[in-house]
Amino acid sequence: MSEFLEQVPQAIRSHLGGLARNSGLPEQEETLELLARAWLEKKRMFEAQIKALDMLEAESLPAGDGRGALLLTASASLVGLGAARPGGRRLEYASIQLRTDVPHLLVEEAASLEGDLAVGREARFGGGSIHSTSPLLKIAVCDPGVSAEEQEKRLREAAIYLTGGFLRINRTVAFPEPEAPEQFSARNLVAYLARKNSLSQKAMRALLEDYHLLLESGLLVGGRVRLGRLGALHLKMLPARKARVGVNPATGQRITIPARPAQAAPRFAFSRLLKERSRQLPWQEPGSSA
Repeated sequence: MSEFLEQVPQAIRSHLGGLARNSGLPEQEETLELLARAWLEKKRMFEAQIKALDMLEAESLPAGDGRGALLLTASASLVGLGAARPGGRRLEYASIQLRTDVPHLLVEEAASLEGDLAVGREARFGGGSIHSTSPLLKIAVCDPGVSAEEQEKRLREAAIYLTGGFLRINRTVAFPEPEAPEQFSARNLVAYLARKNSLSQKAMRALLEDYHLLLESGLLVGGRVRLGRLGALHLKMLPARKARVGVNPATGQRITIPARPAQAAPRFAFSRLLKERSRQLPWQEPGSSA
C-alpha cells in the first residue's frame, strides 16, 4: 500500500474514494495517495491549532451543552458551532472546495444542534440549509469556564486559519500546476469575505477600497496606523545620502550611486502576537511527509 494511504484509518479510506469521485479527480491510486497526504496534513494542522487555543478534544458533546465546538469531519470539512444563545447558534460550514456536492462556505445565524455530537457519527443541525455532515473525526471544545464571547472568538480565529490552510493543502491535490491561482489574491479575498458576511462582491470590494484609502491617508499624514493583531504602518524618515561609487553585484562593474535627499519611506511593524504565533507554527514545507 502507498506511503500516506496506509497511515489513514480504514474507515476514512472509503471517504477519500467518495471525495475523489465527487471532486471530479481521476479515480486512481495516485489520486488516493494525494488525498491521503492532504487528509493527514489537515488533521495535524487541526490538532496544532486547537492546542494553541487551549481547546480540548472530546469524544462527544451533549446537545444540551451550551458550549461552542470546532468540528472536523471524516472528509476534512470544517464546522464552527457557536455557543448557545437566544435564537440559536452561529454555524459556519466550510467544505474546503474539493467537493462539488456541497457548498464551499455557508454561514447560518440561528442554527440548532439536533442531537448529541459524537466522534464517528454524523452531526445533525436544524434551522438552516445544512442538515448533516459526514461522520465526525474530531470535536474540540473550550473549557467550561471560558466565556461565550471568548469561545466565539477562538472558534472564528481557528476557522479562518484552518480554512486558509486547508485550501493551500488542497491546491497540491486539485491544482498541482505552477500557474494555480493564488488563494490570497484580492479577487479571492473579496469573494470569500462577501460570502462570509452575506454581502455582494461589489459591496465588499467598495468596503475594502474605502478601508485601504483610510489606511493610506492615515499613513501619509504621518500617523501610526494600527492594523489590529497584524501590527502597524508608519513612516520612517530616511537621512540624505551622498553620491558614491559602488559595485554592481551582478556584473562586478563599478557604478555611480546617485545622491538621495532626505525622504520618508513606509514601514510595517509586525505585532508581538503575530511574531509569537509564527514561532509556534508546526511549519513544514508544503507536500513534505514529515
